[in-house]
Amino acid sequence: MAELAARGLTLYSRQGLRSLPSDLSLLERLSTKGLDGLSEALSWQSEDQEGKEPDGAVLISHALAVAGGRTYATHGPGKLDWIGHFVAAVDNLSWETFADSSGETLARDPVLLDRFTSCLVEIATMASEAPDTVIESSPRGPSAASTIEQFARGGSFQEIWEAERWPMLFRSSDAFEILRRAAPERFLMVIDRLPHPTLVSQCLSSEALLSSQHDVLRLLRTANAAFDAEGHWRCSGMAAILLLRTTTDQLLTPEDEDRQAEHLAEGIARFRNAIREVLDTLFARSDGAELAWHWLENLLRRRLHPPRNDQRDGPKQIINRIGILVHALSSRMAPRRSQDGWISAAPPLERQFRAVAVLSVAAWTTTIAERDVKSIAKGLIKGDGFELTSTKELTQLPGAPLRTVPGDILAALPQPASWFGETWSSLRFERERSWRAETQTSSTPAKIMGIWGLGAIESLVTNPEVPRVNAGEMWLAVERVFREAILVEPRLGRDFWSDAVASLFLWWPQIFTEADKLVDALEAPSPAPAALAGALAPYVGISNDFMVIIVALKQAGCPMLLLDRAVCLCAGQDLLRMIDRFWLTARHLNDARAWNQAWVAILAAIEKEIQGLRENVVASGPGAQR
Repeated sequence: MAELAARGLTLYSRQGLRSLPSDLSLLERLSTKGLDGLSEALSWQSEDQEGKEPDGAVLISHALAVAGGRTYATHGPGKLDWIGHFVAAVDNLSWETFADSSGETLARDPVLLDRFTSCLVEIATMASEAPDTVIESSPRGPSAASTIEQFARGGSFQEIWEAERWPMLFRSSDAFEILRRAAPERFLMVIDRLPHPTLVSQCLSSEALLSSQHDVLRLLRTANAAFDAEGHWRCSGMAAILLLRTTTDQLLTPEDEDRQAEHLAEGIARFRNAIREVLDTLFARSDGAELAWHWLENLLRRRLHPPRNDQRDGPKQIINRIGILVHALSSRMAPRRSQDGWISAAPPLERQFRAVAVLSVAAWTTTIAERDVKSIAKGLIKGDGFELTSTKELTQLPGAPLRTVPGDILAALPQPASWFGETWSSLRFERERSWRAETQTSSTPAKIMGIWGLGAIESLVTNPEVPRVNAGEMWLAVERVFREAILVEPRLGRDFWSDAVASLFLWWPQIFTEADKLVDALEAPSPAPAALAGALAPYVGISNDFMVIIVALKQAGCPMLLLDRAVCLCAGQDLLRMIDRFWLTARHLNDARAWNQAWVAILAAIEKEIQGLRENVVASGPGAQR
């Protein structure tokens, strides 16, 4: 490698090994020294690599990577940018060895390290002064220079956090990764000279760094401040923001242990320990408090990704990592001096995240004495300072933070059901005022309360330490509110309230009837059918609302015989006739653009199952009772 560099020769592909001059041919040198096995392995690697891998292939790849790394460190990225590509072309698993070899060589030689650092400083300067010479842009998009200029004029914290949104490729990011391995402090100094977050992000995207929380936190401890004393983000502090985003991804990536229930306790304990180390690092920084607020805001933007169920392994469970992290982070934070101003400073559609962040800190903080969380929660809804987007989605999206975090907070209040009902009544003026501006996609105080109420039920049901009666009281309080909302709130077909009431009834079997006693309750006199009949009575009808409820009950595991009997108790209604009439009156049920076909299939399955149950009852004898 050193001889190639000295002669100014380049190799960009493994096939180039065969075209080297005879005095530089590694194949001939190995054969001359009697190392035929290694020569054959190198020959295999320099061709199409077909058939069985020779025994010496791994050794050859390792040797080339180590030698290439040392040569690269000696000559610098300005002259030998081809070596890393060549090593990866021979064996794409050898690049890490190449990078380690380069980093170790630089770390041992201060002169080489200074020269390497100076070269990267020049590249960073070029990225600012002549971006298109070191950055590749999409041919259909704006130039790198235009993108960087636009960010310099109006960049924001959120644009840094979402750095991958710009289609640019920084050609020298691999060289920066080698500097990180050699001298992390210098690495941070140089990447904070880069003019755009996409470039910084690509310098922080190596597999080695992304897989090591220890290395990420080491960098986060010493990275430049991301905010000044007035709370304004600094362009020279983008690395700290992106490192915090990286450790967020590391924390929130589910482990294999999340998949099985017996490992949940161990997984949660391990996750809490990892959180503690991150929070200790964050709050040791001078800008830790401001970074924490923006981090919390962005945690509330994220979605929980449940594992895919594999029926061969039984039902899966998942750790609510976002909820645990939000709680732990909020407990270390102090309320902002001007909370309303901070919320209103955000763009209108982003205020929802800041509002819930304010509520979370108010509820969980341990930095000050107890706060009146009830009044704060009510004030956020009443103040008309924010609105929720995608409200229909929030009713059902698993682990949605904008539902589960306020839900956890409300569930922890003394007598949450009473507060919920009283707050709904006290917000009548605000609810009615919002009718004039409401659209299908906008939120209102009524919808916000609906989503938070569903979150509170979810929190109470999933917390094994909470008595079942508390969840029941909350369910009844939310049901009363939904019943009124369906009557008085503006409605339009299958709207938010249809989805909300469906989500509400998904919890009914789990709260009011123990699962293992559902079937037994049908074999003897039981209050279960009457209880379900009482819950269904306000909704029974040939309507979207009632159909989504019975589908939800089916999905929740409610026996169809229990459902059939409960509907019969509702003034003698016949569930099969109601479903049949719904088929006749509903429009475009076969159109996937108008109806969720999976939902339609479940409704058809309910009809078929109830028909079968009734036929079995008739076949069992004339004395049978439906």
